[in-house]
Amino acid sequence: MKSSSYVAGNGIYHRFDARAKGVFTVLMIVVFFLMPDLASLYALVAAVLVLAALEIGPAKMCADIAMIAPMIAVMFIFMPLGSRNGDPLVCIASFTLVTRQALDGFLTVTGRFVGISMVCSLMMQTTRGYEVMAALSWFRLPESASVVISLAMRFIPDMAVTFRQIRESQRLRLPDPQAVNVRRRPFASIFPTLVSMIVSALRTIPVSAAAIDLRGYGRRNPRTRYRRLESGGLRLAIHFLFAFLVPAVLTAVALMTA
Repeated sequence: MKSSSYVAGNGIYHRFDARAKGVFTVLMIVVFFLMPDLASLYALVAAVLVLAALEIGPAKMCADIAMIAPMIAVMFIFMPLGSRNGDPLVCIASFTLVTRQALDGFLTVTGRFVGISMVCSLMMQTTRGYEVMAALSWFRLPESASVVISLAMRFIPDMAVTFRQIRESQRLRLPDPQAVNVRRRPFASIFPTLVSMIVSALRTIPVSAAAIDLRGYGRRNPRTRYRRLESGGLRLAIHFLFAFLVPAVLTAVALMTA
């Protein structure tokens, strides 16, 4: 709210209208669930990653992916429980560890998870905070809903930055960071960082509460705005056309090639 996840840039997606960008984000989330096979799904994920690399840079894109990597690792660990009945793929003696159906399910969920996360992150990182709020209000969403949605979406890419800063600060406190053998305790070494993340999240509660209060959350009196989105006219109509056209074309091509 007070701090922003916006990454300055002058790319095509940066210049895209925030209202059309919101529609595009929602439609792309739907498109990820309409992909008929893994090849189409991961081709779409690759296209989103290329767009993210061009708009916010490869380093920032990798930081966003690193944030969701632990959740992907957890899904991978529990992959054998996804489907116990099916074609055996990995077996230990006579015990079937992983089936082909479980692997396909894991790859499908992972592809959708990465794609949806990157689309949402790209929305927040290429759009200024006040534009997100104004765009949500333009769709006649209640002010309280606009505040909650913008706050939740902002923290998707921001947590990766916080995690990396905490890890770097902890390494600086060590007498010799290169001498610490983290291979012996790969999970124990991350516990201090997780604790610091929890403390950092708790410390942001007053700031977030103050920001929400300044935004007028819970108030019933009419709101005024210092900044407003441009009316748009033909430019807005063209952006909305692309916001609807691109997901429709992607879905049609995927279904035709299935």
